[in-house]
Amino acid sequence: MKRPIPDHALLLLGKKLVGMSKGQRVQGIAAGVLPLCLAVPAIADDSPLDQATEEPVVLEKVIVTDKFPSVRALSTSEMEADIVTSKRAAISDTAKLLEDTPGVSLYGAGGVSSLPVIHGLNDDRVRIDINGMTITSACANHMNPPLSYIDRSNIGKITILSGVTPVSLGGDSIGGTISVSTPEPVFAEPGKDILIDGSVSAFYRSNGDAFGGSIAAGVATDKVRLDYTGSHTESMNYRDGTGDVVKSTSYVNQNHSAALSLKFDHHLLIIRGGQQHQPFQGFPNQRMDLTNNDSIFGNITHKGDFDWGTLESRFYFESTQHSMDITGDRHNQFLNAAGGGVFSPPNDRMPMEAHGRNLGYKIQAEIPFSERDTFRVGNEFHSNKINDYWSPVHSNTGANPTTNPAYWMMAPETFYNIHNGERDRVGFFGEWEANWTAQWRSLLGLRYDHTAMDTGDVQPYNPNLLGGGNVAGAQLALNAANAFNAANRERSFDTFDVTALLQFTPNDLSQYEFGYARKNRMPNLYELYTWGRRNMDMAMIGWAGDGNGYIGNLNLTEETAHTVSFTAAFHEPKNNLWEFSATPYFTYVNNYIDADRCPVSLGGGCTAVDATTGLNNQTGTEQFVYLQYANHDARLWGMDVSARSQLYKDKTLGEFATHTTMSYVRGQRMDGGNLYHMMPFNMKLSLDHRLHSWQSAIEMQFVDSKDHVQAIRNETRTPSYILVNARTGYEWGPVRLDVGVDNVLDKQYYQPLAGAYLGDRYGMNPSASSSVTVPWGRNIAGMGRSAFVGVTIKY
Repeated sequence: MKRPIPDHALLLLGKKLVGMSKGQRVQGIAAGVLPLCLAVPAIADDSPLDQATEEPVVLEKVIVTDKFPSVRALSTSEMEADIVTSKRAAISDTAKLLEDTPGVSLYGAGGVSSLPVIHGLNDDRVRIDINGMTITSACANHMNPPLSYIDRSNIGKITILSGVTPVSLGGDSIGGTISVSTPEPVFAEPGKDILIDGSVSAFYRSNGDAFGGSIAAGVATDKVRLDYTGSHTESMNYRDGTGDVVKSTSYVNQNHSAALSLKFDHHLLIIRGGQQHQPFQGFPNQRMDLTNNDSIFGNITHKGDFDWGTLESRFYFESTQHSMDITGDRHNQFLNAAGGGVFSPPNDRMPMEAHGRNLGYKIQAEIPFSERDTFRVGNEFHSNKINDYWSPVHSNTGANPTTNPAYWMMAPETFYNIHNGERDRVGFFGEWEANWTAQWRSLLGLRYDHTAMDTGDVQPYNPNLLGGGNVAGAQLALNAANAFNAANRERSFDTFDVTALLQFTPNDLSQYEFGYARKNRMPNLYELYTWGRRNMDMAMIGWAGDGNGYIGNLNLTEETAHTVSFTAAFHEPKNNLWEFSATPYFTYVNNYIDADRCPVSLGGGCTAVDATTGLNNQTGTEQFVYLQYANHDARLWGMDVSARSQLYKDKTLGEFATHTTMSYVRGQRMDGGNLYHMMPFNMKLSLDHRLHSWQSAIEMQFVDSKDHVQAIRNETRTPSYILVNARTGYEWGPVRLDVGVDNVLDKQYYQPLAGAYLGDRYGMNPSASSSVTVPWGRNIAGMGRSAFVGVTIKY
């Protein structure tokens, strides 16, 4: 018969293991420590007769693979695959999976391309990796952000570091880190048959007639696994709470990926590849829509365990061909917009193309040095290249400049917005993690990055001034291109990041954490190198969604953020009945890249008074304006709160619980005024119910009015609102059914970060007359009531 091992023997076993490295622990189990366990019955039994007559002790197989838990910031949130599965039917945008995370909000964009914001710091300021790949958006309006490249049906885990980020997980970012990974490979058990598994899912949403589905299939032996995942989702324009159509909100998206996983000894090799095809995606807060986005990627990852520690390395490549144009709901407004039928079919388009390439690697070693100390060292490289060009709308060099002057506005040559721009960054980092006692733990990290940037010569549509010289601003465009080409465009940045975390756990009820971080972000290619000064050229630049026009600035320098945060977390230790966490934080940013009204000396849209409309770009308040990226010192502060509690539990009625998240952020420039797009106070409160395989929730979302707006951008205010959502899900073995209603009360509301409504008409010139452009001051209405249903079958 089996006999229990006494506590003092287990203690002796633990002491022997603690002093060993990870590899030595495994060897010690087999070679030296297990004999101790075999001797335990003789030590434990006082009767010699019993020792002689009892059966030998049979021990279960013991495999030790764990190590001391890493210092993990209390502000870190993780989302596992089962949570993602329950939300598939309600959303198509992967970024929307982050909405329940304290401190995280979303910039409105296309149906599958929202931009995440952490503590008021958005987009490129947030480090986002997909299976370790760093992807930079290849679009002047950031229509293809990193999270748009992975479908929510292919996610195994999402990790969000919304506070102080370790240097090993963040570089070239000041706002935090979002790490998304596909499901880990599962192999067949040794000696067992081939493992075949997968899932099939489908969904439908009433608002916008959105529908789609996904499939995942895998086959594996105990050493080799092959996976395939594919998804398709599409939607028409949605309707707001009044029943009106919100134009330019439709989309179509397809994703395919495959992975080959190989396991041998203590090593795992994964080779991934895939593609994305987006034939169309409307953007209601931009002046154009996405008309095609084709992307391919390859990713090789190796993880290995050695006697001295672990080594993880990866190499990746990604290429995107991106197109924008005036189409869909804007198309009819475009026809004849310039007057006189100038842009009659088929020349009623303005094609804009961008080719982006991301290439990189990362190598990281983790070395357990002693019972107390663990070290991580690593090196990574990321190269981003963008070629952004706008093809001419025609090539008719014989057009009469007198009768058709606008023919020379966008012809006859290709306009180079960014001509083979390159941004290469190499980084080195080291971290020291220490478990001083059971109560005190610390993490200290240092990182160095060198970033080099450059770009080629550019040209306007009409570099030879055909059609009458200064017609349609051709002279202005040529002067701007010549000035840019004559400038020194090479830039290099050397930056140092520092991260320090200290955790104190006085008892099993509470835990406290203090963190400090010095982080840097270099300007992106568009902030530095966009050069067009004409109204239309500037209107094509800008991912802020504010409807304004932008021009780059060769004098930009890196952002340096100093962040301090404190977290206090409490939980009920015995039965895990409740938990509460609060994180106040403060960030001071040197050289925050914001914007100013562009100087009059640049001409074009930057002139003090527009000759046609009479609008003053320097002082105008109720109009779209033209801006230039500029460095300004800034400060941001706020607080995140999350809580959870079990309310009632009964075998018949099930378990009732509640959870809530609350966030507030405030951002200001040190020279006066507010930062742009700061999310007002917002809260989510959910009443949850679980009974066996049945899960339900009623959720209330409250968002305060947005009153702290930025005057420089003429940002508009939004009113407060409350939304109610309801959902339920049930599992019958391998089958899961999800049903719900979002915005149950059909509330009319305006999401604070959705931006200006530009999607219902032509508006290439922000300061043109109101008959041919978009009026200023309209916010994008949120989605009205929408019922959804989804089914997932696993096998």
